[in-house]
Amino acid sequence: MNVLNKKTAIRVRDTFRMGALLLSCFVGTAGALPIPVAGAIAVIFSINASAAVITYTDQSAWEAAISGSILIEDFNGSASSFSANSNGNSIGTVTTVDLIGGDGDAGPTGLTGGGFFQGEVDSSSFTTGDGLDLDFNISSAMGFALIGLQNDSTTYSDGLDLEEIGIIVNGEDFLISDILGLTDSSDNGGESVSTVNSDAPIPFIGFISDSAISGFRLTHGDSVAPYGVSGGDEEFYLNELRIATVPVPAPAPLALIGLGLAAIGFTRRRKAA
Repeated sequence: MNVLNKKTAIRVRDTFRMGALLLSCFVGTAGALPIPVAGAIAVIFSINASAAVITYTDQSAWEAAISGSILIEDFNGSASSFSANSNGNSIGTVTTVDLIGGDGDAGPTGLTGGGFFQGEVDSSSFTTGDGLDLDFNISSAMGFALIGLQNDSTTYSDGLDLEEIGIIVNGEDFLISDILGLTDSSDNGGESVSTVNSDAPIPFIGFISDSAISGFRLTHGDSVAPYGVSGGDEEFYLNELRIATVPVPAPAPLALIGLGLAAIGFTRRRKAA
């Protein structure tokens, strides 16, 4: 399953409006749309109509959608523990993590020494400054995936509260429980988001963006759905992080428009000759 959020839907709508305006301008002035311009506008549609960020819960679909190679961070390094407000903590070959906040409670956050990354997100509390976010810094990527997100069983025997973990990717934010189709925080009308407890690891959650991803943030769910998520903190294990490298970039939309306009000028000069 892949999901587009409301911000993406607005972007798609605006893209089609832009395309319609371009079409009306060209047809209205020239009577017929030159083939080079038509092709350029078609490519603009295909680029901009893609989602800013798409989420996946099907690993095969995610792998089919990417065009670069995949780097796997397996978290098999030695045990480590990171301090509040610390930056550049290494957790893999190319990945580091920054702790944003955590003065009151920084974790445990770090590698377990047994093949897991252990982390915690603390409420972004609107009355205190004790919140804790985790910023993951990765090489420039077109996508990434979380493998085996699960309960920190060494601390709590209860399952993982999925609505308490949010993720921010290229400015777009999601609740894990929303991605899995278990809640809909965008339509809660100010009401509390339902508690969703999972005893089993979440096999796969993937992301792809149409602009390069240099990192992402794990945050408490109340950063995504203010006042809608209860609970103060949530600790978790992560088995793997997979990173899809950036492929050769496609031509920018504005450059394509320029090519189309140049084609019009060339066509008119040929007619004049």
